[in-house]
Amino acid sequence: MDLNFKSNSKYLAEVAIIASIYVILTISLGALSFGINVPFLPIPIQLRISEALLVLVLFRKSAPAGLVLGCFIANFWSPFMMPDMIFGTLGSALAVYGIYRLKNINIFITLTPGVFFNALLVALELKIFFKIPFFWSGVAVAIGQTLVIYVLGIPLYYALKRIGFKNDYENV
Repeated sequence: MDLNFKSNSKYLAEVAIIASIYVILTISLGALSFGINVPFLPIPIQLRISEALLVLVLFRKSAPAGLVLGCFIANFWSPFMMPDMIFGTLGSALAVYGIYRLKNINIFITLTPGVFFNALLVALELKIFFKIPFFWSGVAVAIGQTLVIYVLGIPLYYALKRIGFKNDYENV
């Protein structure tokens, strides 16, 4: 990124907008975002709708920073606040990095870091801090992430492509 004021201001504005959207979606959908009980699993499933925004990493250079910042801020409202701020944010950072690195591969493969890293790190968090079994918490997070990222994120990806959403990586 060049060091002129106009481009830096635009980048920071995009980061702030993406972070704000992530935070608003997460907080406004409270119980869904932080876990709902389902009859077939011993622990709640987290359906963080804001995770569908991970597809923005494939379009905008500002998306990784915006999504990680948004996750960090949204976790202030988590029932597990500090551990979620650390592990959830680290999971998001690794997810956006993985998605960015895989951006030129099939969309279904490209989005797998969003499921994998969040399931792994949130399960680890729940095991360390709350003695919840690693396997079941990993399964629950993976189910929630898979539903959100693939059922909502992929249609969002194709909708953005269809309307010609600006892609920072084209013609580079």
